[in-house]
Amino acid sequence: MLPSFMTMTIVRKRASVKTVRGSEVFDWSKTTDLTIQNCLVEPGGGSLSLDGRELGIMQGLTAILPPNSDVKAGDHIVYDGNTYEIDGEPKIFSLPTGTVTNMQLNLKRWQG
Repeated sequence: MLPSFMTMTIVRKRASVKTVRGSEVFDWSKTTDLTIQNCLVEPGGGSLSLDGRELGIMQGLTAILPPNSDVKAGDHIVYDGNTYEIDGEPKIFSLPTGTVTNMQLNLKRWQG
C-alpha cells in the first residue's frame, strides 16, 4: 500500500527510434506517453555552469513512483509543465523480505 502523501501525477514520454545514416537514434517528435499516478516529486540537487560562454542552470528533482511503473533510462518525465530527463537508471527499493516498495528517479532539466 502506498503512503497517503503519494498523490502527484507525472507523464512518462518514451521516444520512438529511427535510423539515421545507419545508426538508431531517438525520435522525440513521436512519443508514447503514459500517465503515472500515486507519485511523490521532491526538490533534488541543482547546479550552475559558468564556463565563460553560456550560463546554464540544472534543476534536479527526485520522483518516487509505484514499484511496477513502466519507466526506464532514456525516457523523459513531464511534471508541473516542465520536461525532465531521467539521470541514470531507475532505482528499485525493497524490504529485507524481498517486497518491492517503490521506484526512485533522479530527474534533471537544463536551462540556459
